[in-house]
Amino acid sequence: MKFKVLSRAEMENFTTDEKHIIISISDPNSEKVKIKSKPIDILSLQFHDVDHRIKKQKDCKECGGTGMSKIFPNINDGYCYACTDKMDIKIFDEDTAEILLNFVSTYDLDVDLIIVNCEAGISRSSATVAALSLIYNREDQYYFDNYLPNMLVYRKIINVAVKNGLFR
Repeated sequence: MKFKVLSRAEMENFTTDEKHIIISISDPNSEKVKIKSKPIDILSLQFHDVDHRIKKQKDCKECGGTGMSKIFPNINDGYCYACTDKMDIKIFDEDTAEILLNFVSTYDLDVDLIIVNCEAGISRSSATVAALSLIYNREDQYYFDNYLPNMLVYRKIINVAVKNGLFR
C-alpha cells in the first residue's frame, strides 16, 4: 500500500492518475480543502493538533508563555498548539480512529494510494500515515525520520487497530 502526506496547500494543487482515497484533516471550523484530484472517496476529519490539553506555560518553547503561535499563526486560530488553555479543544479520540480505520478498510483493496493531508502536513497527517503504514506495510520509520507525527493520533489509531484485529 502506498501513502502520501500533504499539507493543505499541497493537497489543493495535487493531482494523480492513481486510484486513491483522501483523508483530509483540518482544524475545527476551518474551510474544507479544495481538491483537484478525482479520488474514489474523501473522509474529512476535524480535530486540533494537540497531544493533550495543557495550560499556558512561561517556559513554553513554542510561544514563550504568550499563548500565541509564532511559528504557525494561521493554525488553531493563532493560539499556541503546545499551550491549549484558551482553546475549545477537540482531541483525536477512539471514535475518530474507528471511523478512519473503517474508511480505509472499505477501500484498501480498491486503491493504489492513500493520501492524507492536514493544515501543515507535518504532524496529524504524518501520524495517520505512519500508523496506517505500520498496519498495512509493517513499517513506519520513514515518517518519524522525516516528519513530526502527533503521537496521540498515532497511538489511538494503532490501539484501535489492535483492539479490532485489523493489524495484518
